[in-house]
Amino acid sequence: NEPMYISTEELALMTSKVTVWARAQPSDKVALVESLIGQGNIVAMTGDGVNDAPALKRADAGVAMGISGTAVSKNAADLVLLDDNFSTIVAAVREGRRIYNNTQKYVTFNLSIKAGECMCLMTSIVLGVPMPIRGLQLLFNLLVTHILPTLSLAFEKPEPYLMNVPPRETKGDILVSRIMWLYRWLPFITYFPCVVISCLALGVWSNTGFIRANSLIGSSRITSVQEGLVACEYAGFLDAERRFIDDLAPFHCRCQVRGGNPFASPQEVDQWGRSVMPFEVVTLDRWTGDTGTFFKRESGPWSDGELTLLEPCVDGHGVERWCWKGGEEAAPDGPRLPQAQNCASYGAQIGQSMSYVTMHMGELFTLCSFRTDGMLFYHLTTNPVYGGFFVFNLSCLGVFIYSPTVSGLIGLAPLTPIRFLTSVAFVLVLVTLNECVKIVYRLKTSAMNAELSALALHQTTGLAPPGSSDKMLADDKA
Repeated sequence: NEPMYISTEELALMTSKVTVWARAQPSDKVALVESLIGQGNIVAMTGDGVNDAPALKRADAGVAMGISGTAVSKNAADLVLLDDNFSTIVAAVREGRRIYNNTQKYVTFNLSIKAGECMCLMTSIVLGVPMPIRGLQLLFNLLVTHILPTLSLAFEKPEPYLMNVPPRETKGDILVSRIMWLYRWLPFITYFPCVVISCLALGVWSNTGFIRANSLIGSSRITSVQEGLVACEYAGFLDAERRFIDDLAPFHCRCQVRGGNPFASPQEVDQWGRSVMPFEVVTLDRWTGDTGTFFKRESGPWSDGELTLLEPCVDGHGVERWCWKGGEEAAPDGPRLPQAQNCASYGAQIGQSMSYVTMHMGELFTLCSFRTDGMLFYHLTTNPVYGGFFVFNLSCLGVFIYSPTVSGLIGLAPLTPIRFLTSVAFVLVLVTLNECVKIVYRLKTSAMNAELSALALHQTTGLAPPGSSDKMLADDKA
């Protein structure tokens, strides 16, 4: 192996062809390992004696014998076979690849759903619609969907092709591969916000008649509600510089409500504010948002019309608005609707609850899709740990939606069966998109694995990869 006897290039040519070497000295073993590594191979070296230690140390994976091996070889090796059985190496490689592949799935899934939720919030801001999920809801969802169920990936079985591909390139290795970024992460963060925002828009529109957040918040301009531009009207007063100061709550809201069925004919809900006495309790039906006759115009101070308590006023910009009679002194005592109990606020809450169900269940099924490269429906029951977390997750969702204490805490409303099934329909759309994208991902992964296998075959045997010409191989050897 000395340079005066054989050059590095000649040795590389020999090691690319020869598969069996005999009577090799310790320095010969190191030279062979270095030659193979120099050709871009991932080299494993097995040995049990002191003379094997240098090569074991130099190899990418040094494997020593646990029973017959010397202490020196064990210390120099990366892996020690306790049973001295070479088949254990295959099992160890398979387990290592399974762990690495499952780690890739874990990271890709978490990056996908977190980026997907960010895209949902950004999309809602750009489109001017209510937020699909609130802060406390996000924390609850993070705990039960992002953290706990993903632990099931540690128990996922290896992919069928895992042992049919050569070792990965470790130099400059990024955990999430380029194919995963392009064919799993990028498509998901594109269609996930579309599905969630569509569910939100349907839920809000079917319970208020509006979609945009500005329309739900309302306006103080006269005739805005009558013209159908906004859901709620606000009053206020003009300060000394004729700047209009809005109230914090509306005095009138009008919504087009379809009850528990998003596809039913709308019914107009007209609510007028009133001053709630300490002994009075406003009863709100959490399923429909109905407050009975409490906020009816005829049963409150607005029975004779707006001009009883309000008067038109023009601010410094020439905009005609509603002002309280008596100005700033009368404003604090004006009859208003509770901020969280008017039809616009409740309708937005129903829409957010529907989008939360879509997001919560959608992420749960997305995890099932990311678990395997195969079709989701063939792998629903292959991981019992995931199955347990699946049941736990759905139970938590039921508590979040239908427990009065918890749903009131995080700002969700109970959904009627039709509303819940509508949200589930959007989940099925998301699942279908996941599986369609995964078809392309499988094709790209199969093509990449076939190319890597052909390249590895060429490197180890000198045979041309399928589809290459003899001239290419000759040029490569030259």
